[in-house]
Amino acid sequence: MRPIKALLGCSSGDERRASEENATDVTDPEVDEAACSDVPPASELGKDSKDSDKDTETVCGGATSSGGDKAASGVPQGPSSFYCPISMELMSEPVMVATGHTYDKDCIETWLSQGHRTCPVTGQRLRHLELVPNFALRTAIQEWATTHGIKLKDSNRVNRPIRYQCEDAAGAGARNILQQGHEEIVWAVEVHGSRLFSASADKTIRVWDIDSRRCEQVLEDHSRPVLSLAIAGDKLFSGSYDYTIKVWSLDSLTRMKTLEGHTDAVRALAVADTRLFSGSYDSTIRVWDVVRLECLQILKGHIGPVRTLVYAGGYMFSGSYDTTVRVWNVNTLACKASLQGHGGAVRALVASPSHVFSGSDDHTIKVWDTETLKCVKTLQGHEDNVRVLAVGEKYMFSGSWDKTIRVWDLETFECVKVLEGHSEAVLALAVGERNLISGSYDTTVRFWDLDALRCVKKGEGHDDAVRVLAASGGKVFSGSYDGSIGVW
Repeated sequence: MRPIKALLGCSSGDERRASEENATDVTDPEVDEAACSDVPPASELGKDSKDSDKDTETVCGGATSSGGDKAASGVPQGPSSFYCPISMELMSEPVMVATGHTYDKDCIETWLSQGHRTCPVTGQRLRHLELVPNFALRTAIQEWATTHGIKLKDSNRVNRPIRYQCEDAAGAGARNILQQGHEEIVWAVEVHGSRLFSASADKTIRVWDIDSRRCEQVLEDHSRPVLSLAIAGDKLFSGSYDYTIKVWSLDSLTRMKTLEGHTDAVRALAVADTRLFSGSYDSTIRVWDVVRLECLQILKGHIGPVRTLVYAGGYMFSGSYDTTVRVWNVNTLACKASLQGHGGAVRALVASPSHVFSGSDDHTIKVWDTETLKCVKTLQGHEDNVRVLAVGEKYMFSGSWDKTIRVWDLETFECVKVLEGHSEAVLALAVGERNLISGSYDTTVRFWDLDALRCVKKGEGHDDAVRVLAASGGKVFSGSYDGSIGVW
């Protein structure tokens, strides 16, 4: 029997935080997230409250037998594939998990109900929790058992619903997480009509039907992690660590073209009319015609990676690790201004009707007038890097490594509230119809009432940091470091 692996280590939250703050802003895209799974020592597998050393009837629905050496007790020994890797007992109802490994249904359901989301044999994170009956193996086991006079236990649990630990602990949390998620970090989510697109470090883009909550298709063509998404007309654009932008038809979900030219990761994409702007770690911005799919111009000026883009007032604003924000005329493509003043990398940009806000590693947010391109105010108060920004009708919201969200009045630019509740850094923000939504390293999604400015709901279900959020049509979509997608 193949031995069950027990993982010996996992990167800590502090290590992942450090990787988030490094110059590339990307944890190693090639690292397998399954390395952080939660497999206990093999001695703990299948153990319940009973004394496992006693000679008792197996608890996992296999053949009725006592503990001890089968061969020594005179019980016929079948092929190793007939025995559950967890209980080491003959399987009565073999089912396959996402990795293709087979377990007795009672045993693997017990494993999952304890909160595990990995394959007991390999330690790999399960892409989904569906259990597929292995009818061929079941027939073979039944024939062998009949031949040798062994009675298989009838579990009578074929239609019994599974209640996983996370549902007990967090209400409907498990039901908010879509099946067949990504294998690695989710870097971007984008909503278009009845579909959700998610981009991941596993090099794929998944297409989800929002109503059925099922994955329609997996778009595979990138050779490295997919970091950014944008939609223009009938096309989806995806930027990757492989230095390219792939163009996908929203009608056929097939690749139309590969846009090449960048010499480093494509970290940000933004659309202005019929033009796509791509910001890269190569310090440049490329401008593409979204109809002809040709490069119109290369915008140079930044001396550090371009991290974020936002379109406002006829200009494209680009934020860089070089601490500046550059302003580009979307028609002439000339650089209108270089906005100075930040003392750290600019990681976030958002726009209101008359202002652009830039969030920086210097713990501040600067407010820029979109007509004069002058800084009208520097917003202070955060005690750590400003990671993410979002704008609503009355307020601008800023999320920080200091675990708080600050609420700023769009007219006075005064801080009217500090939202506290997350126990780790705030990584993502989105504004919905009635709520501000925040995602954090603490694995939760919080909902804050836009009028009362208080937390009205905490969503649980992700097993790792919530990295990205999108709100549309009364729903909220979350993407996590564990590769999962949540719908709230």
